[in-house]
Amino acid sequence: MHSTGTLLVSTTDFGWGSIGKLRLILDELDGLDILMDDASNTAELAAQIIGGRHRFVHSHGAPAAAALVVNDPVSADRITRSGTPVVYVDSLPYLWTTASEVPAGAAVYCAQRSLAGALPPTSPLRQWADVRWVEPIVPPPRRRRGGAGVVVSVGGLHSHLSGGASDAYLRAVLVPLVDALISAGHRIAAVCGNLPVWARTELAAMLPGSVRVGPFSAYEFEAALLRADALFTSPGSTTILQAASVGLPTALLPPQNLSQILNTEIFGVPGGSVITWPGSVIDRTLVDELRPAGEDAVLGYVYRQISEHSGDPAVRSVLREQFRALAACTGVPDGLSPHLRELGHGGARHVARIVRQTILALSPVEDSRWPLATGTRADAR
Repeated sequence: MHSTGTLLVSTTDFGWGSIGKLRLILDELDGLDILMDDASNTAELAAQIIGGRHRFVHSHGAPAAAALVVNDPVSADRITRSGTPVVYVDSLPYLWTTASEVPAGAAVYCAQRSLAGALPPTSPLRQWADVRWVEPIVPPPRRRRGGAGVVVSVGGLHSHLSGGASDAYLRAVLVPLVDALISAGHRIAAVCGNLPVWARTELAAMLPGSVRVGPFSAYEFEAALLRADALFTSPGSTTILQAASVGLPTALLPPQNLSQILNTEIFGVPGGSVITWPGSVIDRTLVDELRPAGEDAVLGYVYRQISEHSGDPAVRSVLREQFRALAACTGVPDGLSPHLRELGHGGARHVARIVRQTILALSPVEDSRWPLATGTRADAR
């Protein structure tokens, strides 16, 4: 298809969820040359995970017609100052409590709807005159075939503050979980995530040689979920919404960070297939007390607690018992709210339409304005 412009794209260096959102939006934007933001340290990683289905250009040449920025307020403001109009995508609007966590300006601000209620009292989004509330950014609906067994996923496992918490998480959660699933006779189809060499080596020794362990491209992961019978995953919103869209029974593992703590509560079913940290690891009351200071304040606490306490024999024992109990179930009870599918699945197409309109210097669509302080099912109706 003939090129209709160059789109500058940028994502945050936090896990893989933002890259997944970017991929889904780009899939709706055939005909554009894609220029990765060189100033972003996720440029190379994003190109690898997204795969080869898009026309990436490596020379700036003519200036970009517009920019698409996902969950990266610093890049959004930098690009806006350069004169390029920014379409900003916020997949976690219920998370932010300080002004620095959202861009100061953008041509269009798109926020993904969720089952969360009102925004936090100190949410900087309350100061935005116009936010475009979009449906979940997930792959187009496809029928899940199943039959391949269980998929286990721990995502990107990194952020600017995670340090040694990722390795501690894998030792306390991933390895014992896989052991419990094997012991209970489950067929494991894949273990997905940004796994270090030691983890891939240890897991490969536990599993048949045919089981793939390690990173998947976005398209490979989507295909794996369509073949899966159940999913055990850390509670990243992108994976949760993707699993819900295809009706895949999902168990939620202990959260890795603040957004995953909130995702467990917003998207999970209390008493269902949801495993949380013992209170000795994550004090939920303290998390709420730290939130007004911003996400980084909470992350510092969460990562420190996981690093220092997840190796405690008592904590390991509690987690192993929960893994064994869940693995003993003949069929994995779905831990996700049945209301998730009511949110829709058209967010990627909606954002893509806004990007095209921005490139053409047209006004953004007017039929998608949602009340700023809410993201409830009542609003969705």
